[in-house]
Amino acid sequence: MSFIKRLFEKKRYIVIAAAVLTILMLLLAIGLVSTVALANTHFYSGIHIGDIDISGLTRAEAEEAVSARYGNALSNTVTLMSGDFSRDVALSDLGAELDLSLTLDTAYGVGRTGNIFNRLREIYMVKNDGFITPPILACDEAALGSLIDELAMQVDLPEQDMQVEIIENEMVITRGKPGIRILREKAIERFKKEVLLLSDGILHVEPEEIIPPDPDAENLYTEFCGEPVNAGYTIENQSLVYTEEKNGILFNKEDAQRIIAESTGDVIKIPVTVTPPEITLEQVKSELFPDLLGRYTTSFNAGDTSRSYNIRLACQKINEVVLGPGDVFSYNDTVGPRTVAAGFRTANVYVGNKVEPGIGGGICQVSSTLFNAAVLADLNIVYRTNHSLPVSYVPLGRDATVSYGSIDFKFSNSTNAPVKIVASASGGKNVIAIYGVKENKNRTIDITTQNTGYTAAKLVQKENPDLPEGTVQVEQAGSNGSSYNTYKVTKENGSVVKTELLTKSTYVAADRIEIIGTAPVTSEENPADPAMASPAPIEGTEPTPEPSAKASATPFPLVAPAAGTPEPTPEP
Repeated sequence: MSFIKRLFEKKRYIVIAAAVLTILMLLLAIGLVSTVALANTHFYSGIHIGDIDISGLTRAEAEEAVSARYGNALSNTVTLMSGDFSRDVALSDLGAELDLSLTLDTAYGVGRTGNIFNRLREIYMVKNDGFITPPILACDEAALGSLIDELAMQVDLPEQDMQVEIIENEMVITRGKPGIRILREKAIERFKKEVLLLSDGILHVEPEEIIPPDPDAENLYTEFCGEPVNAGYTIENQSLVYTEEKNGILFNKEDAQRIIAESTGDVIKIPVTVTPPEITLEQVKSELFPDLLGRYTTSFNAGDTSRSYNIRLACQKINEVVLGPGDVFSYNDTVGPRTVAAGFRTANVYVGNKVEPGIGGGICQVSSTLFNAAVLADLNIVYRTNHSLPVSYVPLGRDATVSYGSIDFKFSNSTNAPVKIVASASGGKNVIAIYGVKENKNRTIDITTQNTGYTAAKLVQKENPDLPEGTVQVEQAGSNGSSYNTYKVTKENGSVVKTELLTKSTYVAADRIEIIGTAPVTSEENPADPAMASPAPIEGTEPTPEPSAKASATPFPLVAPAAGTPEPTPEP
């Protein structure tokens, strides 16, 4: 018996060994087949591009086959149709061409992604069931989109969005209504993938129903509910930006969702609690700029159209400028470059000790008017410079010259509330006012000036042999130089409480230039001719005014320049 048992066990081991060997050989065979399949660089069996079977082809062979089959179709005309409306388009007008790279990449990617088992399963399924990818077209999508939009205008019926109103203590919701629309991007993608496969040259682009979402309590609460919001403002780029008030709205979300679910009509009403804000926009506006802080007016010749235009333009640029507490106003930054492109015109300006034509002449009158208004408004003067020569529109010591890129006029809002500049120029009057909150109702500001010295003008004579001897012509009238201190006088209830030095201004002397005739006088000539004895200034020159009560100043903080060393200060 033991012999038979041993024999039986031996046979069993042989059977098991044979089974294991068979399995190993089968696995080896599967592995070899899988390795060969996965390493295949040709297109897998069963893959088609359109109606072309590219099974087993290389990429180059597939590209040649697709180009040969569909290349001629690029000259076709296609009809886009939706309902009774259509648009014809020649593919050549869209710059259409085969997108071979995308087409072949799509086909070649079949069976080449995922793990080994997913790949083998996909390769097997494609071999048995087949896989078709279209020849993809590349074209001018903007032009195609325009054609689709034209078609959509004929067939679209826009959906109506849900409407929500708060009426007294109810949120009244009107359900949206469905519509139909041609989806532009979806239509473009269909065109690119289907147009080369059309048998009749007609691509049907049907609109799709667009159903607006049903009301949802959670979404309604997020969008419309919250605590009340007071009106307010911010100052951005020297302008006010208002925030409107908003009522507080609250409702019970569970109750609201139940009401929505039970409602069958187009209108749903949900009870809400409405809490009004404490501060409205009307209140905010009424509390801003209640007081006139300072105003100053200067006169100009309205008949000088170019200069008048520049004054008006500068006023427009500073008008309605708002400064928050501590903000610094820069005239140059606000008015910008004085160029023809910016709208400025040519008028007289100061260049050194002379008056010459220049772009933007006249805007110094606006800066000087603003300087006086800012002082009278009790605001802090940060930087101010006087002209080199006197100007006629403000008293000496009370002008403020500017020159873009070099000389600026600046002041700061030294109050605890916003201030606003209101500037105008019409009828020969430049009026600038500053509004804000007057913190001391009993305080007023005055400006006084004190002459601190004169510098005599020099006489310069130039000989001219073309004029008769004894003839004198004035080329430049000349003016004496002068210097002034300007004081800010603070009063309360009419009594002076403080006098402080505001600026020091020095105006240089302008030479008197005379043209002297040196040509000998013959017996026939009459040297006593009044026109010869009392000659008028040369035509085209502008005499510099004699010192009166006008002045100009130096940079702030102020150090008066020595007489005879003026800074060039253009733009009178």
